[in-house]
Amino acid sequence: MFKKLIYPMQAWLLSQKRCVGCGDELSKGQSKVVRGQETVTCRCGRIFIHDSKKNTYRRALFLIIPLFLVVVLAVFYYVSLLAPNTDTAKKTFVINQGESLTIIATRLEKSHFIRNRYVFIIYCRITGLNQKIKAGTFYLTTADKLPDLTLKLTKGGSTDYWLKIIDGTRVEELANSFPDGLFFTGQDFVAKAKKLQGYIFPDSYLVPKYFTIDQILDTIKSNFDAKFAEAKINATNTKMTDKEILTLASIIEREARTLKVKQGVAGVLINRLDIKMPLQSDVTIQYVRDSKTNPTSYWKDINSSDISIFSPYNTYKNVGLPPGPICNPGYNSIYAAFHPTESDYLFYLTGNDGVMYYAKTLSEHSANIVKYLK
Repeated sequence: MFKKLIYPMQAWLLSQKRCVGCGDELSKGQSKVVRGQETVTCRCGRIFIHDSKKNTYRRALFLIIPLFLVVVLAVFYYVSLLAPNTDTAKKTFVINQGESLTIIATRLEKSHFIRNRYVFIIYCRITGLNQKIKAGTFYLTTADKLPDLTLKLTKGGSTDYWLKIIDGTRVEELANSFPDGLFFTGQDFVAKAKKLQGYIFPDSYLVPKYFTIDQILDTIKSNFDAKFAEAKINATNTKMTDKEILTLASIIEREARTLKVKQGVAGVLINRLDIKMPLQSDVTIQYVRDSKTNPTSYWKDINSSDISIFSPYNTYKNVGLPPGPICNPGYNSIYAAFHPTESDYLFYLTGNDGVMYYAKTLSEHSANIVKYLK
């Protein structure tokens, strides 16, 4: 093929290897090499350049490389649509309200539900499914192909609900924590969980709507076991059983707020136990009173008559710990029971300023009452 230097190409003449000016055959002209390229000068004086093999190869590469890249990208895209593996075990994946496609794609990739987040985004935009993905809880497997998985995300997740258990609540206070439309009522849950007072670990649980009470309690137990074991690591209080620790922690939970204060109160209560001095904890009296009256609101301040209630949980009348937990303590209270602050204190009170004040003797404690509560 020849290319004209001066005038526009005449495709047909060039294809016939003829001069675009006079039409003469270029093979009859003078041929020479200029800067590595063959040039032909026609008898009419026009100059033409013959493409070398190097230029031909270069043009071929310009065509092949893009084509090769297209093929590679197509193969990569196809492979990315395949399932990451063959594991058919269902795993939970939650899409929160308002989450962007990019965030969803990133979390799907980190959880190994998809091979590549960018391919997921591209696929969703090409198919228009990015506008149909819904918030909710989904049960996915890593054996799902990307198109199948994406389709599941557009059909809406299960109608799970959050069960929030606050530190220091009694089981009875959980009756109104469940939504309508379940297979059981809040009172059903309380009736079954009441014997587990102290073991209903405070936390926020995302519960599938189809879960039974037993399944919910199993979920809570797993969480409790893990957190209790964690709090027990390097414990300094090793003379109590796990049940005694939990019972002590339940009292600490209602008596103190911060971890430091909880540890201080734990030390005081243990000092009393060691010398067989009644704990005289108001929160145990609240538990006794409320257990008998079933009030609409728990943990109200006690009065002098409440102290006379006969019960093994009355720590004014009995020495030692109550028979069991009086509430469901949180992690910090359990940790404090395992890791109390050592001291010589036997008394404590929370002043009107919210600060905890300690005393070694009854006279010091009485002075604190006058100073910080009146």
